[in-house]
Amino acid sequence: MISSHPRLYVPDETGFLPFLDTDPRAELDQTAVTALLHRIGQLNRFWDDLVADKAAFYAALSPKTLPIILDALYRLQTPPQTARWGDKTPLYIQYIPQILAIFPRAQFIHVIRDGRDAALSARAKWGRSKPYMDLSYLLRNWVRNVQTGQTAGELLGPRQYYELRYETLIVNPAGTLQALCAYLGEPYDPAMLDYQTLAHQEGGGVDVHVEVQEELHSGSIGRWQREMTLFERKMAHTLAGSLLAELGYDSDDDLPPLTTTDGLHLAWLSARFHALDALRTWLYRRGTLTLNTNRRQRR
Repeated sequence: MISSHPRLYVPDETGFLPFLDTDPRAELDQTAVTALLHRIGQLNRFWDDLVADKAAFYAALSPKTLPIILDALYRLQTPPQTARWGDKTPLYIQYIPQILAIFPRAQFIHVIRDGRDAALSARAKWGRSKPYMDLSYLLRNWVRNVQTGQTAGELLGPRQYYELRYETLIVNPAGTLQALCAYLGEPYDPAMLDYQTLAHQEGGGVDVHVEVQEELHSGSIGRWQREMTLFERKMAHTLAGSLLAELGYDSDDDLPPLTTTDGLHLAWLSARFHALDALRTWLYRRGTLTLNTNRRQRR
């Protein structure tokens, strides 16, 4: 929807911004810029061949600092008329301070969805290819991400932080997008509601997000009530119930208490989450685990 706005564009997820370990204020020589481009390519294979002539790329930079380099790279991924670009990497909710250090005037849009629906959607999408993404992992990650984003939002203030509810967007897309554009300081454009045109032109992306080619529908709102088992509902209430209630979602209070078996299972899932999460973070930093390892043809 944002990319359908004539002034705005958000390319595929990047995943590398927090892991570059480059001082945003430092003036870089050509060797350092070449090393930085190599590092970005390691962290996201889709970006490893963006710059054909590195000497010409370096010469065009002014100043030769990390923010300017990244802006130039992002603009290679956007249409020529784009005035402002964005990034939609979900992981970045955990790294807002690091991103602010690079782009101090950045505006953040925090999309919040019922954590149970979000977890079920992610499990359906990634459960087979990423078996560690069980409901326990996804619910814990949802709680962390929402709380981390809101904590950052309290510090950023309303000019740089905006919360948008998934459910409100589905029910009232035009009104929600108008409010979003007001936050961004951009004129609302009805083309944002014609997002399917762009989605069909670009395809589902590296991760095959075919849903963006469909019309908006409310079928996934409240899916947890139909799809979760009793144990999964009890787990969701235990892990996320207080935050769900704080956000105004149904907290599912009328559940039977956890059994001893339930408690033991949750304890094991908790230990598993912390171990896998630590490993995943370490692999990202090393560049072993990357985004967009499979290229698609650029359009």
